[in-house]
Amino acid sequence: MTDSHETLRDIAFVGRLLREAEEGRAFALASILATRGSMPRGASARMALLADGTWLGTIGGGRIEQQMQERCQHVLAGEESNQLEWMTHAKTGMACGGDALVGVKLWEPAFAKGVLGDLLEHLRSDMPFVITEHWVDLSDVTLELTNLDELPQGDPRSTTETTLWDEESKTYAEPAGPDPIAYIFGGGHVGRALTPVLASVGFRVVVFDDREGVAVSGDFPAAERVVLGDFTKLDEKVQVTSRDYVVVTTHGHAWDIDVLEQVARVHPAYVGCIGSRGKAAFARKTLKERGVDPTWVDEGIHLPIGDPILAVTPPEIAISIAAEMIRCRAELRPASERPHQH
Repeated sequence: MTDSHETLRDIAFVGRLLREAEEGRAFALASILATRGSMPRGASARMALLADGTWLGTIGGGRIEQQMQERCQHVLAGEESNQLEWMTHAKTGMACGGDALVGVKLWEPAFAKGVLGDLLEHLRSDMPFVITEHWVDLSDVTLELTNLDELPQGDPRSTTETTLWDEESKTYAEPAGPDPIAYIFGGGHVGRALTPVLASVGFRVVVFDDREGVAVSGDFPAAERVVLGDFTKLDEKVQVTSRDYVVVTTHGHAWDIDVLEQVARVHPAYVGCIGSRGKAAFARKTLKERGVDPTWVDEGIHLPIGDPILAVTPPEIAISIAAEMIRCRAELRPASERPHQH
């Protein structure tokens, strides 16, 4: 996810705004909701004007910030209503040449206290959630917080690691809470080789194994955590969410299928399982017999796992898995944010 500093994922920033509301003072908040091309700050950046004239945060400086400061002053003074506008290069003359969609909203104390108090509780819970803002009616801009397990399966907000803007519905969504985790179920040769590779490309890695001699933290220095647990009772030790990544490489087909059956309940952003094509057919057949959604079984599991680079050794297999996960992570981003697709 993007930098949380001076966003609604920044506990200090949100706390300062909440104190303002608790003291009965309104404030104006400018928010970058989407960008096109190069901009100093991306979507989720916030800038607030407090009642005493204090400014908090930044949306990138330059002409666009100057223009939005003027808008905030007018909105806070009651001279203008809430606003939503694409600030194009033609309007701002910014040297970077990009465009930004900026919303400016007046936050009255009663509204702010309820929303920001709830937001702080969510941020401190260390559980992933989504901030959704509806800008279709500028006289009633709303903000809601939704835990991932409350979102319908297939909702793009449940897996995205980046902000989303839907132009038709004028809806903005921002993932919040802890960054996604890459769970490696099975700490054998492949799991041990894969851990440092994933960590080196920005994944938070948690290794899970049911063997005391394998689930040893010192053997996985790049892992955020190493868990000793039961493959048939994952929820006792970890909470896999729809935003997480799952690699299944246990020490037996039966355990692999048990893990797949359990993670199927949340439809993680990525699920891959090691094995031959014969094992793949058996695993899919067994999962369907156990009542797992057939569509997810056929389309939601990378089995066999990894990009087809003819990998043989554990380090080579680790590279193929990491490559597949990097690609899948990129495909979860809006097309405009994918490399080579501008």
